[in-house]
Amino acid sequence: MLLRTWLPGLLAAALLTTLTGTAAEAGTIPPGAARHSARPADTCTVTSTLAGDHFTAVQIAQTAKNNGFTGNGLVVSVAVALAESSGWTRAVLVDSDCSRDRGLWQINSYWHSEVSDAQAFDPNGAAQAAYRISSSGNDWTPWTTYINGAYQQHMAEAQQAVNQIGGGGGSTGCAGLPAWNSGTAYTGGASVSYNGHRWTAKWWTQGDVPGANAQNVWTDNGSC
Repeated sequence: MLLRTWLPGLLAAALLTTLTGTAAEAGTIPPGAARHSARPADTCTVTSTLAGDHFTAVQIAQTAKNNGFTGNGLVVSVAVALAESSGWTRAVLVDSDCSRDRGLWQINSYWHSEVSDAQAFDPNGAAQAAYRISSSGNDWTPWTTYINGAYQQHMAEAQQAVNQIGGGGGSTGCAGLPAWNSGTAYTGGASVSYNGHRWTAKWWTQGDVPGANAQNVWTDNGSC
């Protein structure tokens, strides 16, 4: 799904790997949604199949750009795709609840059943779905690799790819910020991204949700 950790690299065009631990968390789930019970409930073995065409960061960037992504959203789209699928167009992660995360951006079959397998496995179709789900590249919170920060290790590569295709972007705004994490302690002046906005801590804080805490710890710097 869009809310999952990144898939491991592939040594062959199609590799079936049984994943353990947090590796089972990749793909798209609406923020705050509880894990659902598919049919049958919680009985599937978590497995990852990396297959199809292996897109480079530049190919992902061009595909994303061709389907509407611009600026920082374009850079993040590449980083998220690399974190989610390692660039494999027909990557599939079968989750423990039996839903399936599909394609470059690991579109989940349960939370986004409107996206067919054909669309999810087609690079352009997947990019169009990711563009819609991410609110035109402005809200990446449905993706686990964004929430847990795994996408950040791909940001430099993503920026280089975007620069290569003349897509612009940059490290300002949400694309250059860590996602807010309830378990992280922040000092005054620290900036994070949350729900498509840039937030700056006024003083030390931990566990205070940006925009939803009585202490008013966070300053909303606007959308990014």
